[in-house]
Amino acid sequence: MAFSALHTNLHRVLYKIGGEKHERFISLYLAWKSVVGELLAERSHPIKIQQNTLFVGVENSAWMQELLLLKPKILQKYKNAYHEELQDMVLIIKSKGKKKR
Repeated sequence: MAFSALHTNLHRVLYKIGGEKHERFISLYLAWKSVVGELLAERSHPIKIQQNTLFVGVENSAWMQELLLLKPKILQKYKNAYHEELQDMVLIIKSKGKKKR
């Protein structure tokens, strides 16, 4: 019960900090697992939405290919959820690993 309240409060705080300007990105970021599935969500993440283009960081080229195959489906899910169309989705290889010293 307490975790559910914490989860709800955390979402509320994120929306308040991000403001109306970033509301759709925050919403997409929080729902990413339901958009691409658990496996791909562990290996990718939305970076930003800029000029109706979704930028997604992905672990490596193999997972990039997987997301490229799902691109039409992801863009359609976004359109269905937010009633607006994204023009494109750009994939960027971006490691989540620790930085080397």
